Amino acid sequence: MRPVRPPEPENPNEDPVCHQIVDPNRAYKSLYRGHTFYFHSKQCKGMFDQNPQLWVSVSHAEMSSANVVVD
Repeated sequence: MRPVRPPEPENPNEDPVCHQIVDPNRAYKSLYRGHTFYFHSKQCKGMFDQNPQLWVSVSHAEMSSANVVVD
């Protein structure tokens, strides 16, 4: 696995697992701590959903206290 880093501020539609930019209208989605994350593939979404804190930096994750919700 690659090092964790949050989506780039200028690219909020960046897949946090593979870092590809995705179209939010066609992307797989997960809600984590009040933030929607977009994924280019079912595999990336599945990896994220299994352990979201692995893919999101602590500073980003602390923005909200909501739990994981899978669309």
